Amino acid sequence: MRAFVTGLLGSNLIRALRWEGYKVKTLVRSMEQSRRVLNDSGIGYVVGDMRDVDGWAKELHECDVVFHTAASRNRDLHETM
Repeated sequence: MRAFVTGLLGSNLIRALRWEGYKVKTLVRSMEQSRRVLNDSGIGYVVGDMRDVDGWAKELHECDVVFHTAASRNRDLHETM
């Protein structure tokens, strides 16, 4: 099975999915921070932003399931107001 996970809030979910044998891709803002947090070379990292779905939507192809764990940060809310 192939899973796509948005957001580093899902880091424990990603580890559990990998343990269960899933191939995982995750949407991240920072490749460096994500690799430091997850420390798993078997994960497919997709650098992008939730506000630009067109920029990463093609990565959903061939995925069987999507887990949306991304969240807005206060900084993000202030930028859009």
